[in-house]
Amino acid sequence: MTTNTLIFIALVALAVLCLSLAMFVPITQPRLNRSALLKRRLATLSAENREQQQASIFRTRRLDGLSPLLRRLESSRLLERVAFELELAGSGLYAYQLLFRVGLLSLLLAGACWWLWHSGLMVLMALVLPAVLVYFKLRRNYAQRLAMYEQQLPEALDIMKRGLQAGYSFSDTIKIISEQMPNPLGREFALVFADISYRKDIRKAMAGLLERVPSVSNMALISAVQVQRETGGNLVENITKLTIIIRDRFKFNRQLKTLSAEGRMSGWVLVLTPFILFAAMFVTTPTYVTELFITEEGRKLMMVGGFTMALGTWWISRIIKIEV
Repeated sequence: MTTNTLIFIALVALAVLCLSLAMFVPITQPRLNRSALLKRRLATLSAENREQQQASIFRTRRLDGLSPLLRRLESSRLLERVAFELELAGSGLYAYQLLFRVGLLSLLLAGACWWLWHSGLMVLMALVLPAVLVYFKLRRNYAQRLAMYEQQLPEALDIMKRGLQAGYSFSDTIKIISEQMPNPLGREFALVFADISYRKDIRKAMAGLLERVPSVSNMALISAVQVQRETGGNLVENITKLTIIIRDRFKFNRQLKTLSAEGRMSGWVLVLTPFILFAAMFVTTPTYVTELFITEEGRKLMMVGGFTMALGTWWISRIIKIEV
């Protein structure tokens, strides 16, 4: 393949990328602006809670069960961040346990890559791959947990509304919700009730909930509670309206998923087709495919192909993902 051919292919790829950006950016830019505004709002509401530098009660109880050495290790800044991500994902692991398992798996993969291919680049990829996979797994579990929380929230707001109408205090309704609702919402509201009982400050307890569950519906609930406590108003009426809005959002979201099902299926087909063709070629003509593994040029093509596949998968996921 000549240099002019390679330049032509690169220019064609660049033109396709620019055309994709021309269609993709105008559609997603308003959503990105709203997402940035939401993140700034979430950061503002949770800043006061973070400034207290106090660990959650759940985290403190877990640390009490460790030895002094492990407690000091778990309390380091890096492991604190990892532990917070594990807590968001609903995992029961300690941060040091996760890092030990990921490190051990990385070393085993790196040793296997060096034994098979004697390639420093493959060893480097093997060292990084487990951490990347664990990161995406935690983010996926967190997204699923957040979606489940959003589904349970309207029912929890109905319980809160009935409790307030019956004469219970706000903290008592939080306790009732934690006892009657399943996880993850029940556990989160149990932490809120424990935080209220410990700090005697509803604002900071709700800010901690928002930091753990940063969703639009949660932000609306916490804003309504804070406004009612600072300026007064009918909290029951606000919760009723908020429940209607959340249920309407879910209804619209389901309709949107139905209408976008064809696009999401097309994305899956585009992502899985190269792997299916590779498997078919490996079955029919294994000697042709093994050249990719036993030669230096083949390994370079595999690495470049893996990188471009990952980039294309990310790009397709950004296109077909629509936030409501």
